[in-house]
Amino acid sequence: MTTQSIALGWGDAFLLGQGPEAAALANVDRQTLIDRCWARAFPPPFDELRADVAADLTDRWSEPCEAVFEFLAENNPPQLLKLIASNRLRATDLTFAAEIAGRLSDSTPVRRTLLPLLSHADAVVREGAIYGLAAHADQTVRSELARLSASDPSPAVRQAATDTLADL
Repeated sequence: MTTQSIALGWGDAFLLGQGPEAAALANVDRQTLIDRCWARAFPPPFDELRADVAADLTDRWSEPCEAVFEFLAENNPPQLLKLIASNRLRATDLTFAAEIAGRLSDSTPVRRTLLPLLSHADAVVREGAIYGLAAHADQTVRSELARLSASDPSPAVRQAATDTLADL
């Protein structure tokens, strides 16, 4: 087998690897541009994001953390919501991401992303979703908070729902 490469422009080449997959990529019928800084594997869950966003995050952080979620909320809110909806964050990260998503101004996508988290198996995620939804409450959110306030198995979730309803 031979090593295949594809031209990037200005004479640069990017090594694709060996084997039939590399040959197939090198022989595509249409012109393919690969940015070398994005042509890398991203660790989960960053691999769910757009390549430019994932590259920016992995240049700064090696794994999800509050700072990542705050950065995305400020710089790319749709990608924060995509990361939350991916179901690839650990529960402890998901609760922080949900709370930070609550800072976003566009209520419709925030509600669409966070409402399903009110049924998450982990109480800490349900609690984070409650705090994230507090600034985006509509009748559906109020109904869900009332349901959680009355019947969630976690005392912390019931209390968060009760407190949030009282503050609306």
